[in-house]
Amino acid sequence: MRFCFDSKEFIEIDHRPDVLAVIGSDFQLTWLEFEKAVGDFSEVLINQHVSLDDSPVLLYGHKSANMLVAIYACMSLEIPYIPIDEIYPKDRIEKVKEIAKVNWIINTSNSALNFEDSGEIQLLEMTTDVLSFPGELVEVKEQASDPLVYLIFTSGSTGEPKGVQISSEAVQSFSRWMTSDFGFSETDVFINTAVLSFDLSVFEVMTFGAIGGTILLNDKTTNSDPQKLIDRIEKYAGTVWVSTPSFALLFARMEPFSVMKTIHSFLFCGEVLPNPLAKSLLTNYKARVLNTYGPTEATVATTLVDITAEIVKNHDPLPVGSIKKESQLIIENGEIIIKGPNVSIGYLNRPDLTMEKFIEIDGQRAFKTGDEGRLENGMLFFNGRNDDLVKLHGYRIELNEINATLLKMNSIENSATIALRRNGEVKKIVSLIQWKNSDLQSKETIIQFLSAHLPSYMIPSDVKFVKEIPLNQNGKADKQLLTELYLKR
Repeated sequence: MRFCFDSKEFIEIDHRPDVLAVIGSDFQLTWLEFEKAVGDFSEVLINQHVSLDDSPVLLYGHKSANMLVAIYACMSLEIPYIPIDEIYPKDRIEKVKEIAKVNWIINTSNSALNFEDSGEIQLLEMTTDVLSFPGELVEVKEQASDPLVYLIFTSGSTGEPKGVQISSEAVQSFSRWMTSDFGFSETDVFINTAVLSFDLSVFEVMTFGAIGGTILLNDKTTNSDPQKLIDRIEKYAGTVWVSTPSFALLFARMEPFSVMKTIHSFLFCGEVLPNPLAKSLLTNYKARVLNTYGPTEATVATTLVDITAEIVKNHDPLPVGSIKKESQLIIENGEIIIKGPNVSIGYLNRPDLTMEKFIEIDGQRAFKTGDEGRLENGMLFFNGRNDDLVKLHGYRIELNEINATLLKMNSIENSATIALRRNGEVKKIVSLIQWKNSDLQSKETIIQFLSAHLPSYMIPSDVKFVKEIPLNQNGKADKQLLTELYLKR
């Protein structure tokens, strides 16, 4: 059994119905049980006329199996949904609710949200309760020819979150790519690490359904304890690891040879993949290392490369891959532009920002990423973001290049380089370093190493040793916390 993203329904009903589809942090569902749960909840939504509501629903919860039930029910009924994880504060949720003009909230947690003017449906393991009804509903508009599937809210430069609208055409294009080019099969168990409000999770949320595999959801408590996560992966024989490189680096100190032997693929996205991490995984596991690249606005990812030992040997930094079928990469003045059906239709209720970042090329949607890159024989190399390219004393400095150089030191387990600003102007660059267990070095040793590889103007003004590089809720290095950590004396 699997889910067809073209017809938006379950197909091949009699095929492997008793195989696990969803392993939540709370309970698990076979494919037969998952299909029934999705159908039952779809009836609830229809009875409450949620399917007739033109505004997106807000889907709230953490890593419960019911989060997947709600997602697939919404997709079946063509109700656009906004995933919001429990880790977000209530004022953030309120802001998203206001921007999206949300009428209905689907709550898969045990606690009611009780927002004014919004209907709230609580979906628990065995029960569904309508806790409240919305006020005046948004008028129903004519059904779009390319209806929305989901919206991911990301941080905006103005401090206001912006909603990236992903349509059916984009999801269908993504689904075709995942089922044709990644080498996954219905026997795969996808290991989820990212929160479901971070688009990295769409890799496993959509792909397990498209191929009829299994998704293994891991909650915050499990993800924060490497041994717990390893035990859970081994219990359910996880085969496809999906995470940011920063999250994977948390496991660098674990003994690799005796754990997670069922994993055959490590899939990375969201950050630069350090050469040493790829080399370590290829050396210690009989597994593929898949590197991908793509912004939220281009439906999770757009490029793919199978990192081999030869690529590791010949390239540092590593390439991020070749463009997916149906899409095209354009490099204009160093900036990466993505063209294709996987490109978002724009930002929700932000025509100004949409006009600035989204363009049309030869009748096809295209997105100006703000990322720097270059193409070599059809392979994309990521050169960092425009906003990671800082100017200090008249020199343009790529922070990712400093960090990549630091990670070449065998004694460094993880590192991050940040720019400290005053009144919007960069005043100094500093690096924070996490050592491997016993290989402590002096600041002088670090500076000497960097000086042998980088020009003098790129050498950080200071180096600070930290116990651990802090990550944000999306598994990326948290720049704000890094700044606070550095300034704390």
